[in-house]
Amino acid sequence: MGAFKMAEKTSAARAWYAVVLLGALYIVAFIDRMILGLLVEPLKADLHVSDTQISLLIGFNFAIFYSIVGVPLGWMSDRANRRNLILISTLLWTACTFFSGLSTAFWLLCALRLGVAVGEAALSPSAMSLIGDLFPRESRAGPTTLYMCFGAFGATAAYLFGGIVVRMLEHFPLVLPGHGVLSPWRVVLFAVASPALVLTALLYFTMREPQRVQAVHEPAEPTLFLAWTAPRWRPLVYLFIAGATAQAITIGLSAWAPTYLVRRFGWDVGDAGIFLGLSTMIGGLTGMAFSPSLTERWTRSGRADALPLVLLGGACVGMAGALGAVLAPNAGLFVFFYALSAFGVMGTGLLLMVAIQLVALPRMRGELMAVCLVLNSLLAMGCGPFIVTLFAKWLGHGALQPGFAAVALICGPIAIALILAGRAGYVVLLREADGVAQTRPVEPVQNTSVPPPSITSVTPLT
Repeated sequence: MGAFKMAEKTSAARAWYAVVLLGALYIVAFIDRMILGLLVEPLKADLHVSDTQISLLIGFNFAIFYSIVGVPLGWMSDRANRRNLILISTLLWTACTFFSGLSTAFWLLCALRLGVAVGEAALSPSAMSLIGDLFPRESRAGPTTLYMCFGAFGATAAYLFGGIVVRMLEHFPLVLPGHGVLSPWRVVLFAVASPALVLTALLYFTMREPQRVQAVHEPAEPTLFLAWTAPRWRPLVYLFIAGATAQAITIGLSAWAPTYLVRRFGWDVGDAGIFLGLSTMIGGLTGMAFSPSLTERWTRSGRADALPLVLLGGACVGMAGALGAVLAPNAGLFVFFYALSAFGVMGTGLLLMVAIQLVALPRMRGELMAVCLVLNSLLAMGCGPFIVTLFAKWLGHGALQPGFAAVALICGPIAIALILAGRAGYVVLLREADGVAQTRPVEPVQNTSVPPPSITSVTPLT
């Protein structure tokens, strides 16, 4: 009995270690993804590009390729060795981020950012699939929340880390023999790429691929994904799109907030990064802790629709924060409302990941995660920054306030309507999942003449 308890504790410790290691990689991935928003003005000065080109580089350029490879990599994460998939993809995005710092032309920087998108697209689907196999169903909310909080920390730390590097370079410039003083944006990209190499080594030497689990009623045929989603897609798609459009508010605001502080209030790039990073870290991480806590409390009290209701509240707060930032008469209030928007919206992305863990069959988590991330990438990253620049150009003659207002007033109501539309369907999915939550390890097939269980053994959603 004592040996069994010791083995159980060791297994739990290894599972949590894996979550922390994957979360650390997620931090670096998000920093690499978000950092260009801080470097808009230095990039424009060196590469002679417009705001529209920058918005495409930060948003649509990254989003489209992330989306193209996202679903195939999600499919692979449900079938291939996930640890090795993460290793390969991490080395790809790290190399592309590093060499982005050597770019001498806008087209070259765009091409390397495509490599970053392709590399990062494998991480979260594989991580969600791993977490689902490392923890029992009733215990997955905690590690999923922790993993997503690591990503949020990376998203908020990007500006903070970049701002600190820029401020340091003002006093200690980096000189490359034969090339003179390196531009700060190049050094920042070198710096943010480096930690992934250490984390990749730890992943290779200290983490093993866990055994997969399979639901008792889960069929093994290749058509599982389509068979399960065909009668159930509507509430999931509603909530996925709702979360993505809500995220577009904050991502559109975040992509241009440093530039806004520099242009309107005369701030230094380093100071903008530090203050925005700290404010978003406080607001965003607080929101990500508050949202699942409130959801769990309401669910335990008997509200099966607690998750959609918390999503709804987050979208409303995110929209209100963005509109408050538009009207802010000084930099301090702008930063406050910026943090408020992050508080409301950043929890919405987290709750979608929790929903996938709660309602999806085990061998579908990676694919559903990939679908969710594809929608989030296309709508949030692809459209958010672009909507800001589009309406800034049309209505503001370059001033960013009309763009901030437009992304809030367009995306906020869409998110609210879709959450309300998917609320009842989510409740049905959750109750259905509660009825088929038994799991068992996947075992080799001994008798291939016995057909697998049919998806029809699960009550279809109507």
